[in-house]
Amino acid sequence: MKKIAYSFLATILLLGACKEQIDIETKDANPLLVVEGEVTTEVDSSYVKLSLSTNYFASLEIPIVKTATVTVNGVPFNFVPSQNVYRPASGYVGKTDSVYNLLVSYDNKTYTARTTLERMFRVDSFFQTWKEAEGFLPAGYSISYAGFDSRPQTKYTYFINGYFDTIAQRDSFDNNKVLFDNSQTPVNKPYVFEIPFARFNSGDEYIAIFRSVDKNMNDFIFAYGNQNPNIPGPFQTPPANLPTNITGGGLGYFTGYDVVRWRYKVK
Repeated sequence: MKKIAYSFLATILLLGACKEQIDIETKDANPLLVVEGEVTTEVDSSYVKLSLSTNYFASLEIPIVKTATVTVNGVPFNFVPSQNVYRPASGYVGKTDSVYNLLVSYDNKTYTARTTLERMFRVDSFFQTWKEAEGFLPAGYSISYAGFDSRPQTKYTYFINGYFDTIAQRDSFDNNKVLFDNSQTPVNKPYVFEIPFARFNSGDEYIAIFRSVDKNMNDFIFAYGNQNPNIPGPFQTPPANLPTNITGGGLGYFTGYDVVRWRYKVK
């Protein structure tokens, strides 16, 4: 596979007639707890990572929080020093259509979050179709998947894809975070979707990972993807605060994923 590319429309917000001057003091702000938490349907993949916020312009190592008490639906998540994350006992797996409640106690404060582990739509198969050269795309095979979504609207999916790099002997993933929902695809009937703007050769190994997400996580990923200005050097600006479902004064996210993975070898 030579290249996978996606085009996205940029949303421009025009703010006008702002006359009031606002001063924000951030240098001496107290650090906030930052949560990165996931409950997934893959065995032993669920975790919670805790850290403290730092000054954006300071070149400091991010402080990891190691002494918190963490539970999810009452199940203890214990700190694993070798990974700097909190994990449940071996064998833990999330269940679809379930609500998960996070509780973190740290520094005499309590932080909570709630997420629903939504069920993924069904991915039945992948297949290839020969295509002649068209526009900027060379001749090669397109790859499509056959799916069926019986979930009520609106349900959200977070999708990443890539290929197996035969030189480095490892999986290589595209940087784009693709979000879509089932208001954009057929519901309660089979459909086929072609991976856009991509051509493959015989022997290429294509990789696709689908994750169901709730609306909170969909909005978080969308905001995260839109705050990278790609502006070099001193013209970079600190990122805006991302949306969060962490209560108690924390930042970050806690989410559930139903994960579906596919690998397809082009014939």
